[in-house]
Amino acid sequence: MKIAVLVGTRPEVIKMSPVIRELAGRGIEYKLIHSNQHYSPEMDLVFFEELALPKPDYNLGIRGGTSNNQIGNILIKIEEILKDEKPDVLLVQGDTNTVAAGALAASKLNIKVGHIEAGLRSYDRTMPEEGNRVLTDHLSEFLFAPTDVQVNILSKEGIDSEKTFLVGNTIVDAVLQNLELSEKNSKILTKLGLEKDNYILFTAHRASNVDRKDNLERVLKIAASINKKVVWPLHLRTQKKLEEFGLELPGNVIKTGPLGYLDFLWLQKNSDHIVTDSGGLQEEACILGVPCFTIRENTERPETIQVGANQLVGLDVERYQAAIKRDQGKWSNPFGDGTSSKQIINILVATPATQVPEETSRETISVIGMGYMGLPLACLLAKSGTEVTGVDIDQEKIGQLRSGAIPFEEKGLESLFEQAGENLSFSAHPVAADIHIIAVPTPMRHQKCDLSYVLAAAKSLQSVVKPGNIVIVESTIAPGTCDKVLAPLFDSDISIVHCPERAMPGETLRELVQNDRLVGVAKGSSFEEAGKRVKRMYSLFVEGEIILTRSIDAEASKLMENTYRDVNIALANELALLSKEHGFNINEAISLANRHPRVNIHGPGIGVGGHCLPLDPWFLLDEKETANLIPIARNINNNMTRFFAEEIMKWVHDNGYKKIGILGLTYKPNVDDLRESPSLEIVEQLKQKDLFQIKLCDPLVGSDQMIGLEGLDQVTKWAEALVILTGHNQLQNQRFEQPVFNASTYWEQE
Repeated sequence: MKIAVLVGTRPEVIKMSPVIRELAGRGIEYKLIHSNQHYSPEMDLVFFEELALPKPDYNLGIRGGTSNNQIGNILIKIEEILKDEKPDVLLVQGDTNTVAAGALAASKLNIKVGHIEAGLRSYDRTMPEEGNRVLTDHLSEFLFAPTDVQVNILSKEGIDSEKTFLVGNTIVDAVLQNLELSEKNSKILTKLGLEKDNYILFTAHRASNVDRKDNLERVLKIAASINKKVVWPLHLRTQKKLEEFGLELPGNVIKTGPLGYLDFLWLQKNSDHIVTDSGGLQEEACILGVPCFTIRENTERPETIQVGANQLVGLDVERYQAAIKRDQGKWSNPFGDGTSSKQIINILVATPATQVPEETSRETISVIGMGYMGLPLACLLAKSGTEVTGVDIDQEKIGQLRSGAIPFEEKGLESLFEQAGENLSFSAHPVAADIHIIAVPTPMRHQKCDLSYVLAAAKSLQSVVKPGNIVIVESTIAPGTCDKVLAPLFDSDISIVHCPERAMPGETLRELVQNDRLVGVAKGSSFEEAGKRVKRMYSLFVEGEIILTRSIDAEASKLMENTYRDVNIALANELALLSKEHGFNINEAISLANRHPRVNIHGPGIGVGGHCLPLDPWFLLDEKETANLIPIARNINNNMTRFFAEEIMKWVHDNGYKKIGILGLTYKPNVDDLRESPSLEIVEQLKQKDLFQIKLCDPLVGSDQMIGLEGLDQVTKWAEALVILTGHNQLQNQRFEQPVFNASTYWEQE
């Protein structure tokens, strides 16, 4: 195992120091990367020497700038390091810009992230650190939580409990390891003329406290109200703001520059109490048994409040003065017993290596079918560094792709296509590869799954497959297809696997990456070996869980997912029709019903379209006679087009309109996909009546996709009235002079 340890600020260096010592002590290979976010020698480099830590293997040289600037620069510089070093895990600690940038870079490279101090929340999004915490937690595979509080927070945010580990906080390790050394070597009390318990340690550096003059003045008033010496090691940010605002420190303040950790630790240990806005100092004070008063209205360390070690006083002098009069008593340290770093490394070494093995990157891949799923899939694999060939029998489409043109619209695909670069090539004929992925359509014929495209693709591979190859079918197919139909087409040394796509147009790239992925191995294939190789391939870009199962279970699961949604929508549509008879508002009623913890009714609409929901229930039935509910749901959803056609005709007749412009024809808003669109079915029913003239427009659909379309301006200038069937944002946000029947918001108007 190889670990990369990323630090960037003084607290990170301190809290990572026990982890680094643990790695070195066990002889585990690691690389230390320093972003240099704290860029003065006093703020960070001195700590490497003082804590006897090795010099960083890499120094990114990030020197100040805005948060976005810092994160961007770190991302650019650390990416090449991670590519070269190929660590199994990147360890980060805390909530700085360094942490967020490191987690982003690693996750994009499929390197697992270990977040030390995971689960901290202040629930104050005005703090830049809060966003960094949340982002890093949700990108991490190992979440090392300090206490039960953080474990519960992560669970409530939906993070898999198997990723979360209760280990305490490494700051306890650092304090215990260095306190004795601090007592032995620090001369800071003598240097500053201080006596134990006869001074207050004071720090303030957060932007919310020092970047506004009025708030910084309130901080200074609190310091001035203290009747003992106040030792204030000035953060560079605070010093700069004092000068910018023309403010002076109170006369009772002993000002120092940034201090070494051993001196600072000894100052904490011997102070009467600590006043701070630092999260780390709240922890350290709690560990050292020194009362802490936090000049903030919230804290991401609620345990310090709960055990009585810390009180929130805001920037209010009176609250602070009242708080210091209260006896805080004794408390127990909630952050662990000083073995956090040991537990963290134990967890990592007990986990199989997480970096994709080198041999995976050498496996070549062909993707057959450059459609809505095949092309994005090929791009994602190629972006990961894999050699991919996109195959399609449509030579015109292949010519387009070779010239850099994408044949359909999909959010983010153009950028991803560019990132795929030279790793992605195209062919109109099958090519040799280690893994072949079939991603062609499976239309419906006579309410059954039409396998003609899948079979044609599979048979075309017979001339190029070799022993040890894997054929993956992503196309939606009926249960048993891999076992009974596809496996017999190939020799026994070719593995057949079903990995159903689970993404929808408009969100394809996000869902291909984030959704869980099923790996269903067919009978006769090497279950463990084929499953391992396919899981390894998808792990190049999939962030969701990759689950190994039988092909027939994977086939059924995909169909069941969409059947569930179709039946649910049918219920919503039937309830919507009932709402017209009873007089209740269907959307309001559904919203109220869904407040029940075990109810999740979908919304009604004009019907169900797309390549999945209207087809998959029939694929699952496959002429089986035992099903009753599913065909009824299909009929309900299909009949919604007749209901809306009749409503539109009644509206047109009642108002005497003769020229109707129909806008929006795709199966769902904001995509260019016309497959199984209920809007097209409504148009056909209206045309059959031949009661008025119709012109059609969909601003997202090209003339190569559908003939007879006209431009939006042409239609609106010609029409007496308009009907919106599919509510693209462009249509919903536009004001029309003509009266409009908006079917896409019909149920909202009830």
